[in-house]
Amino acid sequence: MQSDTEEPGTAQLVCPRDGAPLRVEKYEANIEVDACPACRGMWLDKGELLAIERSSENDYGKALEERAGTEPRRIADLEQESRRGPIACPKCGGPAEAREYGMASRVTIDTCVDGCGVWLDAGEIQELEEFFERNRGNVTLPLRWRLWASVLRVLKR
Repeated sequence: MQSDTEEPGTAQLVCPRDGAPLRVEKYEANIEVDACPACRGMWLDKGELLAIERSSENDYGKALEERAGTEPRRIADLEQESRRGPIACPKCGGPAEAREYGMASRVTIDTCVDGCGVWLDAGEIQELEEFFERNRGNVTLPLRWRLWASVLRVLKR
């Protein structure tokens, strides 16, 4: 049975962590995301995380000031998060890969290997937005540095 919020011909998405039906919610910049009411995780379709990164509706400057000087998340915490076990993409059912977002964000996200989008566990969207805020206006790293970081990431596996 199709719910009132579903478009004709689309299936209801379910949370890859607990199986609860995801609800469509408006996030900043009127971006529609699929949120889990049980675990507070969030599914972002392809391009939605980039749209959130580009918007500056939420101001995390004060939160960053309050945490100035505190130790960032440890690498061991990231490794533990990536060991939670693989999830299936809520959109296509294919596998998702746990990996750190960007370079040095220290936020592990689950990305559909077929490119459907990303799964963010509770609190990860705020961590990413703080990361975006810290790096707003930073110059992009030179290509050779980005390539070297990619090589190192592959060698660590």
